[in-house]
Amino acid sequence: MNEMKKYIIYVFVLALSSSCASKKEIIKYGQHYKKYQDYKSLVKALELIPTAITTAEVKRILGDPIDNGFDYRYLTDSISPNKCAVGAVFNIDKKGIITHSRVNEICE
Repeated sequence: MNEMKKYIIYVFVLALSSSCASKKEIIKYGQHYKKYQDYKSLVKALELIPTAITTAEVKRILGDPIDNGFDYRYLTDSISPNKCAVGAVFNIDKKGIITHSRVNEICE
């Protein structure tokens, strides 16, 4: 039983430390995106941002978006082969929770 407790504590500490590392990484990539609006840091931040995050948290990480009411958009310094802006789109529900996010070309 004592070994089981040690194992559970070890798994908990490991999960906690990896969670903190992810938050630090999200902040790092978010700050880089805010400064340079580059594709690579936006993609990396998006990979690390958890699902069901609030719009306030997304703003804290990536800065002020283009706010369409139903989605947030963050543009990058990249242009697609179709000559469209490339960026992230965060779909928002009525409670202000992100329901879906993706990086792609935004042709409008």
